[in-house]
Amino acid sequence: MKTPRAVSVVLSAFFGVRRGSAAQQDRQLRFADIVAAAIIVLALLIGGLLLLVNWLTAA
Repeated sequence: MKTPRAVSVVLSAFFGVRRGSAAQQDRQLRFADIVAAAIIVLALLIGGLLLLVNWLTAA
């Protein structure tokens, strides 16, 4: 699994920024790698938001 590259693809998709040449290189990644990276990034994002809300409401 090309984890750093898959995470890079997922993060750029979340923010909506990706160059055309990089998008062409992304086609070498397997679909399963991208899905796994997306699930991990999404879980970290949700966990971070939950921690932030918990911290803000505890004050």
